[in-house]
Amino acid sequence: MSFQSFEYAIFFVVVFLVFWTLHRLGVAKIAFLLIASWFFYAASNPWFLLILGASTFLDYTVAIEMEDAKSQAARKRWLMVSIITNLGLLGFFKYANFFQETFVFLIDLGGAGLHYEKWDIVLPAGISFYTFMTLSYTVDVYKKEIPVERDFFRFAFFIGFFAHLIAGPIVRAKDLIPQIGLRSWLSRQQASRGLWLIAIGILKKGIVADALGGGIVDKVFTSPELLSSADILIGLYTYTIQIYLDFSAYSDMAIGSALLLGYHLPDNFDRPYQARSIAEFWRRWHMTMSSFLRDYVYFPLGGARGGGLKVYRNLFITFFLIGLWHGASWNFALYGAGHAFAMIVHRLLRKKGGDTKQAPVEQSGGQAIWGVFWRVFLTFHFVVLMRILFRSATQDGVTLSSVDAIEKAGAVTSQLLAGQWSAISVMTPWLWVLLIGSYVVHWTPRRWVESTWVGYRKLPFIAQGAIMILIVLLATALADGKPPAFEYFNF
Repeated sequence: MSFQSFEYAIFFVVVFLVFWTLHRLGVAKIAFLLIASWFFYAASNPWFLLILGASTFLDYTVAIEMEDAKSQAARKRWLMVSIITNLGLLGFFKYANFFQETFVFLIDLGGAGLHYEKWDIVLPAGISFYTFMTLSYTVDVYKKEIPVERDFFRFAFFIGFFAHLIAGPIVRAKDLIPQIGLRSWLSRQQASRGLWLIAIGILKKGIVADALGGGIVDKVFTSPELLSSADILIGLYTYTIQIYLDFSAYSDMAIGSALLLGYHLPDNFDRPYQARSIAEFWRRWHMTMSSFLRDYVYFPLGGARGGGLKVYRNLFITFFLIGLWHGASWNFALYGAGHAFAMIVHRLLRKKGGDTKQAPVEQSGGQAIWGVFWRVFLTFHFVVLMRILFRSATQDGVTLSSVDAIEKAGAVTSQLLAGQWSAISVMTPWLWVLLIGSYVVHWTPRRWVESTWVGYRKLPFIAQGAIMILIVLLATALADGKPPAFEYFNF
């Protein structure tokens, strides 16, 4: 059940009406919202609910046993049960075929001639996201940073809340669980904000991202050998903005849906292509995942403490895992390694230049403005080129093998470097408008887009609803049938 579908609209309206009817009944409203969330999750595949339920029950039990343990050694054993079991489930469902493929490939280098047949394993929706949430909870309880949650329904709701379950944002227990016990309320401003975020999300996804993806990106990555270098470059620029619009749209709709039910989820994007360094890019892109890996991988490894090669080792491991988190393929491993090396180079340059902080753009002089421009330009184009590895992992929604994905990335790169710049065949005037307009909006100050929210909330509530309906109808008409799934569902 996708956020931009009519099925979700009907589902959400029913949930909204029943929830606010029960809002004075604390236990009843949480139980209802939990059941509704499980129904939402089971709509894609009822068997997925067993994995979600097992993971939820495991960490609910582990955290209580950890809290009640008589010794630190016992607490650590229970933590290891959580880590090994959760990562084991994630490893089996997401990486079993990748490990098998890699093993066969390495053996074949010696001429063994093994036959590789992909196992028929279906990846449960959202497992990468809710695994991180359950792990962060048990680690925080182990470190005594948060109290253990002994109410199963509240804990299950924290993990399974439909707004964030499939593709984030990745929510920490300390941020969501305290909200569950509060009395629900919905102000007019909060309702307007929720509707505005959902409308913005549908606009990004259903009207812009899907048109750019179907009109340009799919053509470029399906048959790159038939296109010019100019077409390939335009395709890369297009995919770079498409994947941002697509994923940030999901986050907008998730945050907006939660807000209409009285819950606040964290922001997940902040104009990432305005970043002046690769480090700043990762502070702006998929912020809840970046902060999770910073707090639960990079810092435990030692972070920047101690200096020397250990810092670069920690950076490499963290970003290598970021790559593999996105997909079980060597092109994602290369994607993570590429960003790791960029982070290492960035740190070396900053250390050499003694630059510890970047001055705000508005405080920069003319010469500094040019410096900001070139930093943004170089950072952005590094991200664009790395998107070759990112997009080459799938074809028509199907995950390719590592060999096929790397071959596709090589074909795209080869055609990009072929030097054929005289012909452009993938663009139409409408697509030019969408592509250029998307980048113009992205590189404007955030407050400019926020000003549309200020105007929206001043409208009569009927007018706000009418705008929402018009955007939905337009997105439906442009989809010409079933709307494409969110790109990040592939990861």
